[in-house]
Amino acid sequence: MHAFDPNDYRKRVLAAVERRGGLEESDAFELYDLPLAEAARLTDAEVAARVEDVWACWQKLRDHPKFRVLAGLLVDAHKELSEPLLHTSSRLLEADRVTQVRARREAERYEMLDAAIERLVQRHGGIPAGKIPGLEDIGRMGGLTVAEISTRVRRHRIIDEPPAPTPPAAPGVSPERRQQIRKLLAEYERLLPGDPVPTLLALLGMNFSSAHHTGEIRLRAAALRARTRELPPGRVRVVLDELLIHIGDLLEPGGAMVDAYLLTITETVTDQLRPQVRAAILVEDLLVAPDFDYLLGVAIAGGLDRATAERVLIGLADELGTTVEGREHLAAPHRSGGSPQPHFATTPSAHSPTGVVSAGDPPESAATAARSAGRESAEATGGRETPSAAARDGGFGADHGPTNNPRRDNSAASDSGGSPGAASESPDAQEDSGSSLPGRGGGSRADGAAGPRRSQGDAAPHDGASSSGPPAAQWQRTPYAGGSAHSGRPWEAALRAARASLRAGRPKEAAGFVTDARRSVGDDSLGARSVRAMGEEVERVLAEAAVHWRGAVSCCAARRFVEALAEHLDFLDRRAADVPNPDPRGATRELLIGRARAAVTEAARLFEALPVDPGLRMQAVRAVLEVCADHAGALGALAELQVGAPGQVKASRKPDGTVVITWTQSATEQVEYRVTRLLVDGSWRVVGRTRGTALEDGGALTGPVPVYGVVASISGRASEMARSDRNSPVAEADADPAGGLPTVRGLSERGGLLVFVWPTGITEVMVVARHDAPPVDPEDPRARRWKVTNMRYEIDGGVRIPAEIPRPCHVAVASCRREPSGTLTVAAVFAPDARIRWVR
Repeated sequence: MHAFDPNDYRKRVLAAVERRGGLEESDAFELYDLPLAEAARLTDAEVAARVEDVWACWQKLRDHPKFRVLAGLLVDAHKELSEPLLHTSSRLLEADRVTQVRARREAERYEMLDAAIERLVQRHGGIPAGKIPGLEDIGRMGGLTVAEISTRVRRHRIIDEPPAPTPPAAPGVSPERRQQIRKLLAEYERLLPGDPVPTLLALLGMNFSSAHHTGEIRLRAAALRARTRELPPGRVRVVLDELLIHIGDLLEPGGAMVDAYLLTITETVTDQLRPQVRAAILVEDLLVAPDFDYLLGVAIAGGLDRATAERVLIGLADELGTTVEGREHLAAPHRSGGSPQPHFATTPSAHSPTGVVSAGDPPESAATAARSAGRESAEATGGRETPSAAARDGGFGADHGPTNNPRRDNSAASDSGGSPGAASESPDAQEDSGSSLPGRGGGSRADGAAGPRRSQGDAAPHDGASSSGPPAAQWQRTPYAGGSAHSGRPWEAALRAARASLRAGRPKEAAGFVTDARRSVGDDSLGARSVRAMGEEVERVLAEAAVHWRGAVSCCAARRFVEALAEHLDFLDRRAADVPNPDPRGATRELLIGRARAAVTEAARLFEALPVDPGLRMQAVRAVLEVCADHAGALGALAELQVGAPGQVKASRKPDGTVVITWTQSATEQVEYRVTRLLVDGSWRVVGRTRGTALEDGGALTGPVPVYGVVASISGRASEMARSDRNSPVAEADADPAGGLPTVRGLSERGGLLVFVWPTGITEVMVVARHDAPPVDPEDPRARRWKVTNMRYEIDGGVRIPAEIPRPCHVAVASCRREPSGTLTVAAVFAPDARIRWVR
């Protein structure tokens, strides 16, 4: 057994484990760098020594920038992983098990490649040369190297043919920033398991199509920053801080930066889908409908909206020289005999709600233009939208092709089964024609009898009122089997009805239709796959509705009515109107909406009547926040008000040694006083809080009476400190600078970044900025502050000042120290040369 080298182990073992997906894709012999072939010859002492060496290496890597998450998981699992290796008998059993697992994993790596090669040999008598790049993509998806793939391919005859040209890559956000964002989002998902977070927009709870809602993005980013500052110190907070920097740089400025980021998302998903699309069309030379539906879900999970995802997939199919089953009419003109057009590429556009459109869009643009003309005609006449000549002559429904309607992006889907006949009329077009039984032949039965009309609930758009799904007998009586000759499968109509209900914001009703489709699908594998996909989409909406119900109830209980309306009740009203409150004793959706709107209206009325007198204004602002705790105007007004400092702080010792601290009342009413004691090392310790004007300190040491400080606070606002050794309030910056921590020195500006000299032993600092005056101290309530680590400082070459902080401003930096308990201690004062006026 070779000697243990930590650097070689990190590059050879941990990098491979991280690349494969983590602990689940490895085994104890690999993790402890023990040769499996020598398991029987190794002694217990040798294994124990190697385990100790590897354990020590894991401990050192817990702060490594790349392997810290994996190292933390390995440290937690050390006892369970190492126990079978420490004794000969259990080690031999573990070796046999690992040998079988590795053999099975090795066979699985070649499974997809061998199946594709076998089918190609059956079709062509060999492997066409143009298919080899696709086989390499399939092999890489299984974790194979180029050499291993070449060895497998050389076993068969190669049929020469010219390779297809590859499209040029489009420019976008720098590759370094893309990689950094991708790693941070992946680490965030590992630290906080839950819903996937593929993009910065998803982190803010927004989607691809709402990327240009800059005001909403800034509000959500500010809320996320506030919540991040409330988190305990740890890796989650560090990751969120870094992600918020990227949000501030890419999303909050709006305009071209957002377009660049949307293009980055589109390119990333396109690169992810290209090998999968090539693999899907490799054998049949056609992207069949079930594969299209699956890849569409992959694209949406990657951060795209449905319209952009469909354009990407159709463009990739056209790029690879094929079409999508059931969507042949959306192929580029040169696929159907027309003149050649530029191949598919995505470019940013300020004219598209999604911010990304196709530079060489397929001919569905004709249908889009037809819909636009029809809508303009409807708006001009005040009547119903009518199909244009282009739509009529084209022979397909007005809703074919991508849509930018965000409510339909998540629900519009192709006809199940994907046959060419299914594309003759989409469910949306058939609903517009007045049929609740959307058959492929125009909504009428094969025998000439008219299909059943849709119910009154389907005839009108959803108005936000709560509705429950129809009784089971109602949707079970729907004659799904009575479709036209092109629609002989009853489950298809059931799925169309489910999609219609989902678009109308009734997921419980949609779940009933999905249940009906499951009963009627029988042994149809294609139908089972389509029904399963629709069922998963309905379950996802129902799960989201449950989360939004909990959020709505929690926000209303905390009087955060603005957040309740914007983030939770709006979703329930639009997307889940028939989902009731999970708590049967709780309030209904209509009651919560009415209560929230009434509170916001009342808070707005009170805010409009705020008095000008500062003495009365504080009380009036608090009255507004009592009605609506997250009223933006009241919070802004509160931030502008000054809290009067207490005066005449006196400290005297009683005969029993207790120190009595007294002070005069603050000019601001209903404040709370925080009393602190100055320690020998210059730091302050909290003695207690009270609403009175006196407090006893029984923990003071004997000897001279200590110095005490008193701060008045109300609703998160604090006054300046009044000290017992002075008769007037002073800024803590005038106090002794010995805060028990070495101070930051040499603060200056270089290249648009804040640079300074890090004190010895300090790995974190607190940056404090205030636009109207220099910060009083690191706890200045009127200043904005954020923590910066030395690693972040080294990566960026300094400290970036966030774009949302007004210029010019005053900036100061204080040292921080992490206590053994995990508490972050911040220096009490700034050094004289740790302040700067920032104008860039």
